[in-house]
Amino acid sequence: MNSFNPTHAARRSRRGVSLIEALIALAISAMLLAATMVATKASFKAYGDACEEASTNAATRIVVNRLLMLIRNSSAHGPLAADTTVTPNATLSGNTVTSPYMEVLDPATSDILRFEYHSDTQQLWMKRTPASGGTAQSQALLGGVTACNFYCLRRLNTQGLWVLQRGTMDLTIQPGGDTTLPLEKAPATPLRVIASTMPRKIAD
Repeated sequence: MNSFNPTHAARRSRRGVSLIEALIALAISAMLLAATMVATKASFKAYGDACEEASTNAATRIVVNRLLMLIRNSSAHGPLAADTTVTPNATLSGNTVTSPYMEVLDPATSDILRFEYHSDTQQLWMKRTPASGGTAQSQALLGGVTACNFYCLRRLNTQGLWVLQRGTMDLTIQPGGDTTLPLEKAPATPLRVIASTMPRKIAD
């Protein structure tokens, strides 16, 4: 007849976790942590890309809207002929001039405003030449511009002078990376903007 041994029962009730069980638990925890890191990295990248694209989009829209307003309200524009003094050259095909710059006469100050693309620095610049003959001032408007062309469709007015019929701006901008988030390595989606308008203050 077997007798009950309370010592053996206590030992069985105090049995701990085996080595195999501990290893399985660690493997599961490692997989969960890896999945969490992948999800976190994807979230950071998506957030960073959205912020960069939104910021670039806003800055670009401001510059483009400003230029369109100047084209509409100005009474003089350029270039309206081929120009070999700039690189790349402004070329004439039919009545359309393709150029790396566009000039307008500021209706408020009569200053000459020149919007010019610098391909070496990938920047769009504005140069203001005062009507009074003072010192010209230049400032960078946009960075990360990978391509930019201005198209000036010209026409002859009743006085036999070439004037602008329609001005078009076509630029592509690459949003910059957020250097505060080292997880973001892939570049954001390029933004392309094409805008066109006609001047309102040119007399026939």
